[in-house]
Amino acid sequence: MVKRLVNTKVIKEIRKQFHLNYSAKRNLLFIFTVLLLIGLYFFKDASTLLRVVSAIGTLFLFYVADHLFDIRFRKRHYVFMLIIVVASFLASPLYFTYPNYDKVQHFIQPILVCSIVFYLINKLHLELKWKLTFTFFVVFAILGMFEIGEYLLDLFFNLKLQGVYLRDLNGLEKFNLLMDPLSDTIVDLVYGMLGCALYCITLAIYYRKKLGMNLLKEI
Repeated sequence: MVKRLVNTKVIKEIRKQFHLNYSAKRNLLFIFTVLLLIGLYFFKDASTLLRVVSAIGTLFLFYVADHLFDIRFRKRHYVFMLIIVVASFLASPLYFTYPNYDKVQHFIQPILVCSIVFYLINKLHLELKWKLTFTFFVVFAILGMFEIGEYLLDLFFNLKLQGVYLRDLNGLEKFNLLMDPLSDTIVDLVYGMLGCALYCITLAIYYRKKLGMNLLKEI
């Protein structure tokens, strides 16, 4: 009877801790949303509204998936998502100002996404090499789906998501094409692949060194 009471108390304490963690995540998203809405008030136009709604929606879906499936993402994963939505949605005008901004994004963001995906795959009972292999191909598949999404949005709405464009200083609505859509897609995938590979190789080296240090301690 005493053992059952202790187990019940421990379970309640764990649930309370998880609840506090999710509360902290909700507060983080709430503060970020308020800041975005304040920014929208000062820079109100259709384009800004779309970027803000997209950013808030993406973060909201990430939190819902975390809470609904009880994934228990770490705080660093929420920070990574904040970086991704800020760079992808809120800072999207930079794509037409700095031609290399898009390439930097396609190299760095897959590293952040790899961290999130590996956290999920790491729960599976697999060898490290297979966890890293699955992480690489899952993220690379996400990159491919992202490029297909860009193609469809350009096809129906002409948002100039594929291709590298530089805004013409002589007119805000004029753009100069620096790289055709096909070449841009392939280069983006190559940069994404390099980012995924860098993450997986770095993690493999880290775990190998960690395993080696543990073996030395046992000698």
